[in-house]
Amino acid sequence: MKCAVFSCLGLGDGLLALILSHNLHQNGHEVTTFHPNFGSLQTWFPHLPLKTMPPLEDLLEYDRFFIVYERSEWMQAILKFCKEKFPNQTTILNPIPSKRPNYPYWEEGRFELRRCMVDNLYIYCRDILKLPIATRENGIRIPEGARPKSFKNRVVVHPTSSRPGKNWLKRKYLAVKKQLEKEGYEVVFVVSSKEKEEWPEAVAFSSLDDLAVFVCESGWMMGNDSGIGHLASCLGLPTLTICRTRQIGYFWRPGWSPGEVLFAPRWIPNLKFYRFRDKYWQSLIPVRRVLSNFRSLVLRTSQ
Repeated sequence: MKCAVFSCLGLGDGLLALILSHNLHQNGHEVTTFHPNFGSLQTWFPHLPLKTMPPLEDLLEYDRFFIVYERSEWMQAILKFCKEKFPNQTTILNPIPSKRPNYPYWEEGRFELRRCMVDNLYIYCRDILKLPIATRENGIRIPEGARPKSFKNRVVVHPTSSRPGKNWLKRKYLAVKKQLEKEGYEVVFVVSSKEKEEWPEAVAFSSLDDLAVFVCESGWMMGNDSGIGHLASCLGLPTLTICRTRQIGYFWRPGWSPGEVLFAPRWIPNLKFYRFRDKYWQSLIPVRRVLSNFRSLVLRTSQ
């Protein structure tokens, strides 16, 4: 079959959606993955065509549609078109670990909280689609010229994310950097160009391809719940992810390579009308705990 896979907007969302695309490809289907910003990563996925939002009439050439649900404007047009024109050939997957009735399309993928999204998508391909060949991989292939882990002591730190409420405190990241540099690591903050003003000490990349090369050649990854952690993980880097909540941490953690996930201690009260843990989680994760977990990750993955 000729399949179209539509991803949510984020970098991590796209890398996860490519698990589905790669599994379909491995089983003999022709697959195109649609993501608004993935064009410069095409050399990393030579067997999986990556395209931006297509004219709706171009979708008439496809036999099957897989849509990873989100409420963005670009996705709504696709949803409406596929549901009206191809209701029996369209599968909509809602990447959320809940059976609450106000979360539509959960029943298609039946994703579980106790599994990370990498495992959820693998199990979806194996048990629900019943593909004879199933894998956790998304098919990423390191292009010629990139030198994996050639800077083994370089720690890539992504101190931002899609929302400020997901970000650990800047002063704490700077304290981690200072200590790790004393221990012999090269610590590099990476941000988008629009975040450069807030993070003048960081490096901004002009394309996802340039970012991927830099991450691929590094040794470790640390940061908030964000797409760069997933990029590092599928390139083989151990990751340390700092998250707002335990549920988010376990479900959205990078799932390809070894990693650690940190969140505020569970013994901190999180009563319904106060939500102390949710409101003050950045202050409740100390620098020493991040450093301790990073050192443990290094010991665990260096043996």
